[in-house]
Amino acid sequence: MRKRNKGGWWTLTLFAANEIPSAVVTFVALIMFLQTDKGVAMSTLFASVMLVPWAAQPLMRRTMPGTGGGRLWLHAAEVSLTLALTVFALTIGKWKTWMPAMLLGISWLSAWHDMLARRYYERRTGGNATEYQDTLRTLASQMATVLTYGLMIMAVGVFQIYFRQRAITYSWALGCYMLAGVYMCLTIINAMLLTSPGNRLMPYRRRQPLMLAEQVRQVAVLMLILMPQGMMFYSRTIFLLASPRQGGLGCTLQEVGFAQGTIGVIAFLLGVTAGRTMQQRLGEERMKWPLTVCLGLSPAVYLAMTWLRPEGAVMLSVYTFLAQAFFGLGLNSCRGYIEKISGERYRNAVNPLYIPVISLSILLPMAVSGFLLEKMTYGGFFMLDTLCAPAAWIVMAVMLRGRTGTNNMNNNVCGTEDAESL
Repeated sequence: MRKRNKGGWWTLTLFAANEIPSAVVTFVALIMFLQTDKGVAMSTLFASVMLVPWAAQPLMRRTMPGTGGGRLWLHAAEVSLTLALTVFALTIGKWKTWMPAMLLGISWLSAWHDMLARRYYERRTGGNATEYQDTLRTLASQMATVLTYGLMIMAVGVFQIYFRQRAITYSWALGCYMLAGVYMCLTIINAMLLTSPGNRLMPYRRRQPLMLAEQVRQVAVLMLILMPQGMMFYSRTIFLLASPRQGGLGCTLQEVGFAQGTIGVIAFLLGVTAGRTMQQRLGEERMKWPLTVCLGLSPAVYLAMTWLRPEGAVMLSVYTFLAQAFFGLGLNSCRGYIEKISGERYRNAVNPLYIPVISLSILLPMAVSGFLLEKMTYGGFFMLDTLCAPAAWIVMAVMLRGRTGTNNMNNNVCGTEDAESL
């Protein structure tokens, strides 16, 4: 039991440290851009660029050090992230024009750390992680997201009320400085807990080489599945924060942090877990289309919010719970396509959004969503987003007609490295 608890501690701290900076650049950055007068269109464009390092992880594997899964480069990445978060906190009020560039640097370090953490975890567990360890890994990542996207956002909202005249930049500086302090503590703890992994990286099943046309087909199908989610990813937060005069709900940062960063994260985790359970019991091929439909229902919840105009934290949380539960549930439909494209390379990925082919698939709709919002009403935008889902399903059905299951791995071969894989 004592040995098990020791293993649990390093799993918790490693993946908490892995998720905190990732959540900053993925979720929190958009609100920073909006509140520092970047505009809706430019805010979504800058925020979407933060996912470029994740989409570039295949290139990173061949150019960045530490791909063997050792702990020294992992410590170096965490020290670098601590310094980057601290510098960002100290300069956010003075160098606002450099904010996108600094956040992009943090994003690049986060993607590097994610690759190192997954490989270290695989070596330390010998490729045979227990259900207990995997549960701790997921729990640590989700709770770190709650800390960053939930509690930090709520704290910044309180600071902005308290400091008034210098509310925006000073409040974000305090929030980021507190987060940098938490991350520094995790870095020190990991320096003590993370020992040499000992084992070699275990071979994984990689995909059988695909023809270029088939690779393009699989990526195109993923883009179609995820297009409504990409359009909704940032627009939902903009809709919540926009004033009623602009057509939004006029929520405070505290309400957004509680609904999106706390209730929404829990709902997403429950949805992912429920979807995976259904796939294991009923089969991935059988559940492919039901889960794909669930993924398309998430924008419909926000469309309903533009009509019903929910008021108060309770009703806002109810709608957010439904939307994020559909998102998590439906995201499992992408699993077969990911395995077809990338094999088992990302078998230890905690958050599917950080898998390169997923990040690549949602980049474009995320980037253009702000430009569409400036030209359309929120009701019109979410109507368009909702209707994109069935249109995408029709195109997908035509593209996949006459083909066998996308998740058939019988022809996969074993290997330890595959430079061509996404």
